[in-house]
Amino acid sequence: MAAPSGVAIACEGVSKSFEVFDGGSAWRLLLGCDAAGERFKALEDVTLEVPKGKFVGVIGRNGAGKSTLLRTLGGVYQPDTGKVRVSGSVSGVYELGMGGRRELTGHSYVRRLLNLQGTPRGMIDSAIDDVRRFSELGDRFDDPLYTYSTGMAARLFFSAATAREYDVYLVDEVLSVGDEHFQQKCWRRVRERLAAGASGVLVTHDWSAVLKLCEVAHVLDHGRVVLSGRSDEVVRTYLDMGALARKNRGIARFLEPVPRDLRWASGETCRFDVEIELQQDRVPVYLVYAVERVEVGVGLGWEIILNGIDLEVGQGRGRYRVTVEFERLPLGAGNYELSLDLVTFPRENRMERKTLDSRGWLKGTSIAVRVRGPDSGAHALLPLRWEVRAA
Repeated sequence: MAAPSGVAIACEGVSKSFEVFDGGSAWRLLLGCDAAGERFKALEDVTLEVPKGKFVGVIGRNGAGKSTLLRTLGGVYQPDTGKVRVSGSVSGVYELGMGGRRELTGHSYVRRLLNLQGTPRGMIDSAIDDVRRFSELGDRFDDPLYTYSTGMAARLFFSAATAREYDVYLVDEVLSVGDEHFQQKCWRRVRERLAAGASGVLVTHDWSAVLKLCEVAHVLDHGRVVLSGRSDEVVRTYLDMGALARKNRGIARFLEPVPRDLRWASGETCRFDVEIELQQDRVPVYLVYAVERVEVGVGLGWEIILNGIDLEVGQGRGRYRVTVEFERLPLGAGNYELSLDLVTFPRENRMERKTLDSRGWLKGTSIAVRVRGPDSGAHALLPLRWEVRAA
C-alpha cells in the first residue's frame, strides 16, 4: 500500500513481538504444536512519517528496537498491529553481515542480490561494475565471502545496496563503520541519492550522523518512540550532556547570568563576558569557546567558525571575569551559536581533561549569536584577529 502524497514512508501504530522459547518449550515448535513461549515486545505503537526527499533519524541504545523497526519498514517483518505504507522502490542497508551462503564470491553475491532486487537484466553487468569500483576490493571482489574482513564486508554490502538508485533507503549503522575514507564515500553517495530526490530512514548510535543527514529525529526506547522533533533538539535531550559536568562539580562553574542572546556586527569590535568561580586552589582551569554555525540535515551538521582552546582562567579560589574580544568581527551576517566549556587537565597531559561546566546549544543552554551586516554569503571573513583577557 502506497503512502499518502508527499510522504515516502508512513508508519502508523506499528507493534511487533517475537516468541521467546527456552529449552523446555522449543520442542512444541518443532512438532508443530501451539506456541507456548513468552512474547517479547520489540516495537509498541510506533508512529512516524518520512517526507519525500528527506531522511529521518532514529537513535537509541542497544535493544531499543531500532533494527526491528527498520526491517519492519522494509517488509522483512510483518507488524502484529498497525500499518506501514511505502511509496516507491526500497533498498535496505540493514547490516554489515552477509546473508546467505558465505562460500559465494563477492561477484556472485552482488549478482544474486541485484536479481533479488528486481534489477533489469540489461542493467546487472553495469551495476556489478559500479560495485567493483565503489568497493575498491580489487581482485578480492572474486574471492569467497568467508575470506572477507568486517571492513571488506562493509564495503561490499553498502556498495551493492546502493549501486542502483532507489526511491527509499533504509540504513542501519553502516555510515559510522569502516575506515574514514570509506565513510566519506558512503556519505557522498547517500547525499547524491538524497539530492536526486530519494528518501530514507537512518537508525544509528551515532548522533552526529543524524545531525549531518536528518532534519527530524526520533528516540526509540524499549520499542516505543519517546521523543520526536528537530534533530538538534532531540540529540541534545538524548545526550543529556549536562550529566558530564555534574560529575565534576565543586571545582569551577559559570556564574549567572551567562549571556543567552548576543548581537554583533560584522567587521566591528565585538565581545562577550562571562563570570567564573573557581572553587579549589592549585587546580588550573581553562576556558574553551566555539562560535558555531548549526544547520541540521545539510551535510556537516554544524561547523566551528571561530574557537579558542584552553585559555587559562586561573588556579586559585575566587571569582574571575573573562572577556573575549574580536577586533573587526570576521563573521558574515547570519545566526550562530556560542558554546562555552570550563575544563581542567594536568599540565603535562592535555588529553586527561575533565569538563567542569558547560553552556551551549548541545547542552540545552543555547547562546544565540546574531550577526548583522552585508550578506556576503560567507560565514568567515579574512583576516581573523581576536584578543582574550582574564582579570
